[in-house]
Amino acid sequence: MRPISVLAIQLGFNADYPDISTLATTYNDGIYYVASFVKHQLPNARVDMCQMFWGEKPTDFDLGSYDYILISALATHFWSNIPVLEDIRRLRKPGGTIIIGGPHAAFAPYEALVYADFAVIAEGEVPALELIEALESGGDPRAVPNVAFVDEAGLLRINPIKRYGTLANAIDPAFLARAPRLHWATVSMSRGCPFDCSFCYAIRLLGRQFRTKSVEDIVAELDGIHRQTGCTRFYVTDLNFTTRRDFCQKVAEAVRGRGYKFIAMSRISHADDIALVRELRDVGFEEYCLGVESESPAVLSAFNKKVDAGGQAEQLLRFAENDIYIHSAIIFGLEMQDEEAILNTARWCADVRIAHPTFVCLAEYPFQKLLFGTRQDIEDHRIIMEVPTYQHYSFVGVFPRHMRPSVLQRLILKSYDVFFERAMEVESRPQRRMRLKSYARSTTMSRHGMERHIAQLEALEKPYYTPSGALREDLLKSDFEARHGPTREWLARSARGAEPVFAKAYAR
Repeated sequence: MRPISVLAIQLGFNADYPDISTLATTYNDGIYYVASFVKHQLPNARVDMCQMFWGEKPTDFDLGSYDYILISALATHFWSNIPVLEDIRRLRKPGGTIIIGGPHAAFAPYEALVYADFAVIAEGEVPALELIEALESGGDPRAVPNVAFVDEAGLLRINPIKRYGTLANAIDPAFLARAPRLHWATVSMSRGCPFDCSFCYAIRLLGRQFRTKSVEDIVAELDGIHRQTGCTRFYVTDLNFTTRRDFCQKVAEAVRGRGYKFIAMSRISHADDIALVRELRDVGFEEYCLGVESESPAVLSAFNKKVDAGGQAEQLLRFAENDIYIHSAIIFGLEMQDEEAILNTARWCADVRIAHPTFVCLAEYPFQKLLFGTRQDIEDHRIIMEVPTYQHYSFVGVFPRHMRPSVLQRLILKSYDVFFERAMEVESRPQRRMRLKSYARSTTMSRHGMERHIAQLEALEKPYYTPSGALREDLLKSDFEARHGPTREWLARSARGAEPVFAKAYAR
């Protein structure tokens, strides 16, 4: 194969909407693994990295010199960077190929393909490589798994999904050479999660089969990133790091004495194995992102969490008593969650000593049943798609039936005030109080953006609610159909293999 040039781009957040969630701001390692894999498998290729989180811009690079441009994005990154995507498409090399991956491409490939030639809708390393090889050799993209594209008939084609076994793949530290001082570096030690929470996009991307890297490869990757950047703190982006006790123990033994600190994602049930919690804590696993979501049994059941709501408080307090800091997204937006329930949940977070709750809105993509036959928690027409914060965790993106979106957004802001007031009453340990004060300062970064979003929501929601705040659902459905009906029809015809009816916005 001829020598090729590849630019990998991680899109960034809109400056008006900085996200306070650790999960959202650090969950960006996918593009590094894809770029590293392509570079390793194609040693004659030139592979460069553009990281917008660090202030780099794609136009800083000679976009017309690259044969392939790989882009990764959450939905908020995508919608906050439409001008950037337009520049990339306009300035790319004639005949060059743009490939978009990440959560947004997985759930809304029809939107990603407005700006790209291909969308990667699940694990990306092998499909990206195979797609490049197919295009270079004149092969058929239809044979490449985990890829979507608009075919010659104008239909959206979604290729079959394939899961891969353990990949001996690590982030190439050279891609971090221009990094500023990193607060955390992201790494992956395993993939997959055996659970099936209804809102979790990561299962779509990585599947439910738990697959681990070798401990030797994990340590080599950590050490390589440390040598390149000096960073000693790592965010482990595994969906459920503590799925297997024996794996955790092997990792603990391998990193012992290195002085690294870790945040890892896990489940509340990790607290039930306090011996493992302490063993991991002693080698640097002092913080976890837990899918707590709510203290309400009804909410947990609605999300298919499969946890005992009654035992959560005891489990969370057990973490605090063992000097473990807990981060958690707390989800609002269900019909059963009125103002009293929301503010009570914020107080509960303080009472169970969650150190870093992130209060978020239930977020969905439209057309998931049509495209993938998957469950949704809200209907297509109640999804707000007209604003740059579409699918942005901390910003309201739904039309609730008995609460205006702007009211829900204000309650998210108020939840932080309620939480911090109560947390400072509850918490007596100086180090934890200092952490709470630091987190309180960080949440102020999002207030201006939330207030701007409230103003946008007030204008957007005005026609759709009665004076008492009840949703005029028939009007909303009618307007949704007028705006998005042609797109839905195109997607339906694509799914059936029929002749397409183009929505103007998606015609290529």
